[in-house]
Amino acid sequence: MKTVFSKYAAVLILVWVIIACSTEKTGFMNKGFHATNTKYNILYNGTASYDRGVQELKKKYVDDFSNVITVEPTQRDEKALIVTGAVEKSPHFQRAEEKAVKASQKHSMYVAGKEHNPQIDEAYMLLGKARYQDLRFVPAIEAFNYIILKYPDSDLFYDALIWKEKTNLKLEYDGMAIQNIKKILRDNDTKLKDQTKADAYATLAQGYINLSHLDSARMPLKQAIDFTSNTDEKARYTYILGQLNSKTGQKSEAVKNFQDVIDYNRRISRALVINAHAEKFANQDINAIDTTAFVKQYLSLLNDRENRAYSDIIFHQLGVMHEAYKLDDKAIKDYNMSLKVNKNNEYIKVANYNKLANIYYQKKQFETAGMYYDSTMVYMNPMSREYVQVKRKRNNLVDIVRYEQLAKRNDSILNLASMDDTQRKAEIQKLIDQLKQDDLRSQQASSQQTTSNGMAPSVGSSSNFYFYNTNTVLQGKTDFSKKWGNRQLTDNWRWAEVAASSNNASVVSNNQQQAPDSSANDTASIDDPNVARYNVDFYIKQIPTDEEELKRLKLDRDNAYYQLGLLYSDRLEEYEVAAGKLEHLLATNPEQGLIEPAKYHLYKIYLKINPAKAQAMLEDLKTNHPNSRYTQVALNPNAVISGEGSPTDEYNKVYRLYANGAYYETLQELDAKIPTIIGDGIVSKFELLKAMTIGKLRGLTHYKEALEFVALTYPTSKEGKEAERIITKDLPKLQGLSFKRDLSKNIKMVYAIPYPLNEEGIALKTKLEQYANDRRHTGMVFSADMYNDNTIFFVLHGVKSGNIAKSAQMYLELDKEYGIKQSPVLISTDDYGVVLIKKNWDEYVNTQQ
Repeated sequence: MKTVFSKYAAVLILVWVIIACSTEKTGFMNKGFHATNTKYNILYNGTASYDRGVQELKKKYVDDFSNVITVEPTQRDEKALIVTGAVEKSPHFQRAEEKAVKASQKHSMYVAGKEHNPQIDEAYMLLGKARYQDLRFVPAIEAFNYIILKYPDSDLFYDALIWKEKTNLKLEYDGMAIQNIKKILRDNDTKLKDQTKADAYATLAQGYINLSHLDSARMPLKQAIDFTSNTDEKARYTYILGQLNSKTGQKSEAVKNFQDVIDYNRRISRALVINAHAEKFANQDINAIDTTAFVKQYLSLLNDRENRAYSDIIFHQLGVMHEAYKLDDKAIKDYNMSLKVNKNNEYIKVANYNKLANIYYQKKQFETAGMYYDSTMVYMNPMSREYVQVKRKRNNLVDIVRYEQLAKRNDSILNLASMDDTQRKAEIQKLIDQLKQDDLRSQQASSQQTTSNGMAPSVGSSSNFYFYNTNTVLQGKTDFSKKWGNRQLTDNWRWAEVAASSNNASVVSNNQQQAPDSSANDTASIDDPNVARYNVDFYIKQIPTDEEELKRLKLDRDNAYYQLGLLYSDRLEEYEVAAGKLEHLLATNPEQGLIEPAKYHLYKIYLKINPAKAQAMLEDLKTNHPNSRYTQVALNPNAVISGEGSPTDEYNKVYRLYANGAYYETLQELDAKIPTIIGDGIVSKFELLKAMTIGKLRGLTHYKEALEFVALTYPTSKEGKEAERIITKDLPKLQGLSFKRDLSKNIKMVYAIPYPLNEEGIALKTKLEQYANDRRHTGMVFSADMYNDNTIFFVLHGVKSGNIAKSAQMYLELDKEYGIKQSPVLISTDDYGVVLIKKNWDEYVNTQQ
């Protein structure tokens, strides 16, 4: 028995040992399986996808070198993308996130408070970084927090801390991120790897830059340069350090930084190298630069094939150099070449357009400057301070350009009209001869361009797109001219008469916009007398002879010169130019109403530029206009003018018109009175009232433009601030209004009538007023509401239902006392409000039919 028992016991012990060993071996095998599969399969593929996503991001990213660049390239317009939800999801980052989630969910071995798969912290790190690059910052912080809380002994612990603070910067928690990173560096300096330190210092510097503490950002950036071993990062940080030194006045240090970047040469991005050249020049003393060597160096850069993608930057910098030396013509040529070769560097486009605008502005070629300011704004962030500054300049030029063109055109026509036939024909023939020479040069230049294969690129020369094919465009212009003759580029061009041209009695020139297009005749003979463009009679027929029309042209011209005098003085502070406009006005025998204000404003301008002339003008006012309000103010600028005719009294009169709903008349009064107002303190009140009136007559788009003018022109006044409030708070609500189309109650009967009223319109108004007055006991009321400049609504309010409205319409039509054949449009009170605000009457009527 003992032997049998011993055998059984031994077998049991052996089985127990085998089971125990197999269990321990299985656990060991599971750990190895999960860790190996996670590392070499799932995480490997996820990391590869993440790396591809980062590389793709770097290729797409274009640094805005006009500002301090960020320490790491990220997606463009991050904030706008997040707010609008227009983030373009990268498939690489999404795949990386999927792999990280799969690793953490299927291969985690978290047992009894301990993770037995050493790769899971890598999975969460990959998860957080993928979310960070996809601009999903809050979920990214969750992933980094998981590592910080669950894996304090991980070799990724400090990396997770730094990435969490990088993410806090993206969430604009700059102050908190700075404090946290300083604590990490202070408490764990000996535990951090060099690259981790570099990332920490770079993140700290970015935090200071975000807060505009540029001095504070310089030291951590230097530390980041010392600790990083990545050449691209070292060069990028050095470039940023150069920008910071430049902005804080350390010009010599900045030059050294940018030279260090240049010395990296082909080991780093060419964009950094080329922009480092530009920044180095910008920080040097202009008087100490060898211009010959500079031009030679930049031409060498242009001839280097590797730099072709950055030739826009090189041309721009050449323009900056030439502009610095007052060589404006060369600078203009360089900036235009930069625009011509530019591909996708929007900050360079902005810089080029703005430089060109400023050059033409300084040359007092305000029309050209305005066009370049327009182009500048296209590529700017509308929320930026720079955009507002450029827009203010542009708005200042809008009226100037309009009045300059008007004065030039009318001067030209009046000058020609005052000549006898012989003089008129001789003048036009002289200008036609000049026109032929210009066209001949244009033909020759066009011919050379089509055969040239030189360095300057030809935009779209091989494209089939219509406007890129020169021959097709010329043929199209020729066909158009044969069929339609001369037409301006305006609305309803088919019905427009050919307008007279301008520029020193030049019906012919004015950039050839009024006569048939010059390029339309490139294929025609310059000596062909049948070409209207070269025919004297073609232009003579367009010169007006009617005395009333000529009188109107003179009044418009005189008012244009008066307006220009005020605009140049008040908006641009170009006092010499302003004085010239008003002097010219007074020399042309203007209408009586312009003489006193013109002399007064000329007196104010002379006070700034020529006191002797100011005294002479004051004597003129005292002698020739002793009782004038303008003379009173000139003699006593601090006097408070009261009574009839004061600005406040005038404002109250116009406001009463506005309050009574006479918007058309209000706008006419404002247009007439604003130019004659004395005292800047009240001008903004008139301008805001004008903006409100425009909103009543012309809808939200024109309303916004008028409000923006007030907000930008008078930003510190109460009216300017009110305009800004309306733009930001009220307009978005008004733009969101829509039709409810509910005719069950509160119905209005609307008759749309042309304005100003003719006899039929006046008769209709009288009948509807009588009808409403006879039914006042039912709550019916009549009103006449201006819809726009050309239409007025006659409205019967208080109609209880659709059936009552139909009965009223039938009665008004059949009753002999009324006999109103026109059918009204039925509309609810809510929808009527929408129509008056958004000016979409046609839309409402069309959908009701």
